Amino acid sequence: MTDVKLIDVSLRDGNQSVWGATGVTDRTIREMMPLLDECGYEALELLTSTIIAVAVRYQKQDPFARLDTARRLAPRAKLGFLTTGRRFISFGQTPKSVLRLAYDLLRRHGVTRMWVVDPMSDMASTRENARIAKEVGFEEVVAGICFTLSPVHTDEFYADKVAELDDCPDIDSIYIKDPSGLLTPKRLEELLPKLRARLKNKRIDEIHTHTNTGIAPLTLLTAADLGITKLHCALPPVANGSSHTNALQLVKNLKARGHSVSVDPAAMQAASDRLRREARLFNLPEASPVEYDEDFYRHTLAGGVLTTTRRQLTEMGRPDLAPQITEEAVRVREDLGWPIVVTPFAQYIVAQATLNLVTGERYARLSDEVIDLLLGEFGPMPGPVNQELLDRAMNSPRARQRQAEIREEPTLAQVRARFGDGLSDEELLLRAVMPAEQVEAMIRQRSRADAGLGALLDELSDQTSPWSVSLKAGTGALSLTGAKGMVQ
Repeated sequence: MTDVKLIDVSLRDGNQSVWGATGVTDRTIREMMPLLDECGYEALELLTSTIIAVAVRYQKQDPFARLDTARRLAPRAKLGFLTTGRRFISFGQTPKSVLRLAYDLLRRHGVTRMWVVDPMSDMASTRENARIAKEVGFEEVVAGICFTLSPVHTDEFYADKVAELDDCPDIDSIYIKDPSGLLTPKRLEELLPKLRARLKNKRIDEIHTHTNTGIAPLTLLTAADLGITKLHCALPPVANGSSHTNALQLVKNLKARGHSVSVDPAAMQAASDRLRREARLFNLPEASPVEYDEDFYRHTLAGGVLTTTRRQLTEMGRPDLAPQITEEAVRVREDLGWPIVVTPFAQYIVAQATLNLVTGERYARLSDEVIDLLLGEFGPMPGPVNQELLDRAMNSPRARQRQAEIREEPTLAQVRARFGDGLSDEELLLRAVMPAEQVEAMIRQRSRADAGLGALLDELSDQTSPWSVSLKAGTGALSLTGAKGMVQ
């Protein structure tokens, strides 16, 4: 039997899958981190660059201050960051100097574990990301193979890809990432031995699979049966749905099957109860188990993409197009060379399928994102591309413009010269990858918060009667007492 360790994804992938990445705030971190620190998890998957962008863009909160809070309130936990390809926040490639700064800042602010996975299975990109992460001091780098279904994504395809990582000195271990929940117990039983057979130096010892089809809880049990010791899961209310297996039930199931689990179930329950309380306070949804849908294995479109598409078509007055778009999306994916259907590629595929139907002619209009995809902006396509589509893309004005561009990688000194020498590294990074007005709005909000505390202290210092104030955040507390002109 296997001694299983759990990796919690509640505040990252659970948040993104159920709450659209916007549900976790500074308050959530203050409430949850002390409780998660008690659970005995192997690691906490805390953020991606998307989570950082959401903190700035929508919440006007400092993501690095949030990280410092997480580190302080959960001193025993391994905090983890997921990166997909050579990109940070933007969908296009991030300059190496900026990417290195991003990884360096994450490490400085307490993140020690990194998952590196390239959705297009570009293993050269995966190795490069791992190298940068190790150079800036990440203690553990786990490289992934990204699972999907298509005629080209065979067991042999994945075995060849995983073999490309075996001799990389910057990778500590390898994991299977199944972002659409397509991996079944049977397929895992067939796939895992073939992957292990191609590895001499590395070990596959971790799995990440979503509950889109309802199969993930069984797949995780099978993984434990096969000796995989690290399983990703989430706590209610952000377990199930398009998220991850319910960690509370997973522990019971693993023990019933004879495996041991190195966690504290009571602490996990307490953390889940607190997260449910936060969800109710802020009117956030709670996910529930989904019914099995066989058709999902054909179109592989995640539920969130389908829901968004139907809503947009209804707003356009064309809800009748939904079934046709699903069918056309299958054809577009094949024409593109079978890219994996995850963000942002899922949106690119559905948008192009919609254009094909609305215009009445397939590929009469190509989206800029599809042209960039075919230009190799995100790495090579896994399979052969429809030649007529490729010719149209290569002859488009956008392709000619992009091919004529001279792209030189800026140094960090050049990036700093562009935005100002007096900026902190944190502000420099955010300005390099996000619109200026969004960063400035966050800074103004932060300044108002700092000024508000200062104004409170000034006001209290002027009081003529004795007074006391108590502030509490997580496990921390601050008490102030005083009289006129005095603060203690």
